[in-house]
Amino acid sequence: MTEQNTTDSTNEKNTPSLEAENERASSATKLTIGLAAVALIVVVGVVVSLVMVFRGDDAEPLVSLDPTTGSSATAQDKDGLFEPDPVFDRTNRVIYVPLEPNGVILSDTLASSNRPADQAPSGVMLQRIHGNMDLPFSTSDGPTGFTDNGVATGFSRTAQGAALAAAHYFGYAYAGGNRLEMATEAALVSDPKGEFSTLEIADDTPASVMPLVNVLFNPDLTLVKFGYTVERPNGSTQITVSKIPMVWREGTGWVLQADSTALGVEYESLSADGWQQWW
Repeated sequence: MTEQNTTDSTNEKNTPSLEAENERASSATKLTIGLAAVALIVVVGVVVSLVMVFRGDDAEPLVSLDPTTGSSATAQDKDGLFEPDPVFDRTNRVIYVPLEPNGVILSDTLASSNRPADQAPSGVMLQRIHGNMDLPFSTSDGPTGFTDNGVATGFSRTAQGAALAAAHYFGYAYAGGNRLEMATEAALVSDPKGEFSTLEIADDTPASVMPLVNVLFNPDLTLVKFGYTVERPNGSTQITVSKIPMVWREGTGWVLQADSTALGVEYESLSADGWQQWW
């Protein structure tokens, strides 16, 4: 913007009216404010665009659209409830260590069920409970409490809640007889004399949730599949799959159906549909 001259080349003064000067000043002010607003919008747009580039096209919104889900959980949200420093697990995932062996509840409110089955739960935090079990907690789908003997419960009746519950109860089943007993006493693993009872795993065996998740959701009976990649003897790389049937029981919530014929292990190709990595 050029500055208004007050003299011409012969030093003869220009004498515009005071009214015209005020009008020009007002127009200049409005133009400056308008340009500043446009600049601010452009800067915000660039920042959001850069964030989305680094987060990926299918990332969740920066601010959750569901007020019940909250944002991602960190130990800083729960000052004094965790060890000062988190740790890495064997696959370099960040694990938070609660001072309370059962774990720390991240939210007592469950999210709505109108989400895609392949959308990750919000605010997932892997916590090391009972000393050596690395299991997921969320701010959106549970758990919301513990049984009297310290097993997490209160998972939502959603694909996300079923997967979180399966991670916990399958972990207990493979962490030794004493921990399987904890889950069966809480009525969260059915048929305690079924397949798990024959595993003869040592008490207090470390447990960790597998990284890959695939959920075939039904609100009454859901098949949760956990997996990890392995190299087969023939040289091919496939997903080793553990199939975990989860049944919904009123008054209890999700229960691992240990006597189901769907329970088992199989292999799938890396190109198989439906696999996600939630934690």
